[in-house]
Amino acid sequence: MLLDDLLEGKATKGTLKLWCSQKGIWYALISLSKEVPDSDEPQGWIGVDRGQNNIAVASLPSGMAKFWNGRQIKHLRRRAAKLRKSLQKAKKLKTVKRLESKERRLISYINHCISKQLVAFAKDFDCGLVFEDLSGIRQTSKQRKKNKSDAGENRDFWSFYQLENSCRYKSILASVPMKKRPAAYTSKSCCKCGVIGKRNKHSFVCVNPSCNSCHNADWGGSQNIGQWDGFSCAVDFQKPLAVMVKGNQPNGVYDSPLNQVSLSGQELESPTMASA
Repeated sequence: MLLDDLLEGKATKGTLKLWCSQKGIWYALISLSKEVPDSDEPQGWIGVDRGQNNIAVASLPSGMAKFWNGRQIKHLRRRAAKLRKSLQKAKKLKTVKRLESKERRLISYINHCISKQLVAFAKDFDCGLVFEDLSGIRQTSKQRKKNKSDAGENRDFWSFYQLENSCRYKSILASVPMKKRPAAYTSKSCCKCGVIGKRNKHSFVCVNPSCNSCHNADWGGSQNIGQWDGFSCAVDFQKPLAVMVKGNQPNGVYDSPLNQVSLSGQELESPTMASA
């Protein structure tokens, strides 16, 4: 597509760089400059929930969704970690560097393919993309020790930002609008009624007796992200209520922000404030 634009004069050629692969194949890397039209107002918004079990889950407002499983990346990470450990024991440091470079390229290629499919999915349905803002998630969420020692589960190796960046420039080229929304409790809130429920691995169960919704947690998270702008709640200013209970609670959940919200079905009243 970009090469056609260059040949037709719709894009301006920048710098050219020659690169030779390890197999002796030469490649020409060309940078291009192109004017892209402003994106129109979308018909709806596709929420994109990112994770490690599912790299991405994108769902339309109607509920139809696409899943990108993370099994391949987990296998790749674990295999590379095992090889790296054996090579380090043998003190083959140059081979370790080549292995790490190959691992990065493969992960980058997978994210490139997923981002391309995400933008095409949004383009086909004339929708925009909404991503959850995962800034600082490695510092603000707890991680089990066994996950920390597992290369496939360790959040430090999670390349969520690379996927977001790949989608950003592709969405600009395709005139697909893209924005971000807060990520807190998107996968632990019911996408039907908004109540914080119970999540058990991949499944979510709503504790609201008038709803009783049960669905895939990542799908529900993508629905919440996509419909964030439409969320609302009733507020009673006559009765002081605690909005958030801070601190480590006995029923705290792993892979969550350190400040937990506890909904046990009982009303949590805030302490009475003394008048000045």
